Amino acid sequence: MKFFRHHLNEMKIVLIGALVMGSQLICGNVFAQPSSENPPRKPPPEALEACKSLAIGRECGFKTPDGNITGLCWAPEGKPLACRPKDAPAQESKKNK
Repeated sequence: MKFFRHHLNEMKIVLIGALVMGSQLICGNVFAQPSSENPPRKPPPEALEACKSLAIGRECGFKTPDGNITGLCWAPEGKPLACRPKDAPAQESKKNK
């Protein structure tokens, strides 16, 4: 019986260790910072030029090889003003991250 209890305790220790390591792996992936392999994209020169003489929130537009783009002048914190297409995905603020 002593032999069985000894192995049961070892099995508990191994199981707890596996659970702790697994939770660290999961949390590490959830809270990981964005990879430097996918840096934020910069707006094309045409988007910057389109808002050169405009203010944030003003309508803007520019031509691309794929057609005309319309949008609003927008600038994330610390970035230059650029024409952001109306169908662009929503940006999260740094305060929400």
